[in-house]
This record gives sequence, structure tokens and C-alpha cells, in this order.
Amino acid sequence: MSVPPRYRAQLPDRPPTPFDLTERAEFERLIDESLPRVQDSAEKWRNGLAAFITLVTTGFVIKGRDVVGDVPVGWRIAITTLVALGLASSVIGLWQALAAQAGGRSLTLTLADVHERYGSVRALRVAAARNAGARLDIARAAVAAGLLCLLAGVGLTWWAPAPEAAGPPTAYLKVEHGSTATCGVLRSADGGMLRLAVAGAHSTAVIPMAQVSNMSVVAACG
Repeated sequence: MSVPPRYRAQLPDRPPTPFDLTERAEFERLIDESLPRVQDSAEKWRNGLAAFITLVTTGFVIKGRDVVGDVPVGWRIAITTLVALGLASSVIGLWQALAAQAGGRSLTLTLADVHERYGSVRALRVAAARNAGARLDIARAAVAAGLLCLLAGVGLTWWAPAPEAAGPPTAYLKVEHGSTATCGVLRSADGGMLRLAVAGAHSTAVIPMAQVSNMSVVAACG
């Protein structure tokens, strides 16, 4: 049976220089400050995202119907979908930034648990900083995706076809002649005759002007 080799600790070739000691001290200081720095950055992102989401949501609630109310249905669905995706991505980014700033879910750990899982309290702090940094990266990616969706939605509102211009309102002419009255759209008035297009009639109604006792323009034929 083979015996595993035994390893002995070896001294370094040279003692640490002042530069090595300074670098080690700076690295330890960087480790100690990593978590507060990430949390401070996450707090700024959280505040900015909260203000951004409030501004965008308020703008679309107030102006959204006026912006997309007259565009075709297909374009309206595309714009609404992009805006909804943009807001959802922004909310996800806000949630991740909040989790990074607050430290994620709370854990109840004893010192023995810390030593068992991480080896030291400093290693626990480094792991917390890495987790917060990963959440902050997710928040930034979600915000970037949300901004792209919102910009695409705004761009579609610019390129959506304009609504067709409505024609002038139809005016109806009510003509009283003899003991009756005829109402319709005036087609012509020449040769001593009035010609009206009456709803439900195949041919135009022809009324001699000599029989007309009164004429009036009405909004609709009752």
C-alpha cells in the first residue's frame, strides 16, 4: 500500500517588503469597505429607479390614453406591450437594487455557523458583498432592458400611422312641401327642382321648388 506524501510548510524565498505589506493592508481595507460601498451604490440606484418609475408611470397614466387612443389596434397592442415590459423590467431592477442595499434575506447565524460555512467573519462579509454586487448587476441589466422597451414604445408612437381625417359632418335638408315634409341629403337644385337622397329610398326624391313652403338644415332626419 502506498503512503501519501507528506508536505511541509516552506518559508518564502524572501521576507515581505514594505510594498508587500502596504498592498496587503490596502487589500484588507478594500475587503472591509466592499460591502458598504456596494450597498451605498445600490441605495443610489434604488432612489433613482423609484423616482424614474414614478415619473414614467404617472406620465403614462395621465397621457397614455391620449397618446395611443387614436392609433390602430395593432400598433396600440405593440405600444402597450412594450411599455408594460419596460415598466416590469424597471420594477425588477428596483427590487434587486433594494435587495442589494438591504442585504437580501435575513439569516440567523451563530459564530460557529459562520466558521463552518465561510471560515471567518471577514469571508462572510466578502460573500455578502459579492451577493449584493451580483444583485446590483441584475438591477442594472433590468433597467437597461426596461429603458430599451420604453424607448421602443415611444418610437412606435412616433411612427404609428395617423388617424384618418374625418370628413365634414353631413348636413340634412328638411323640405316642407304641400302637406308633407321630406328630409335627406341635398344632391342638386337646378331646373326648378330639388333632389334629395333619402335614407332607405333607392332613387332620389324630386321636389318642385314651386311647392316648397319651408326649408331648414337639420343635424339628422327624425
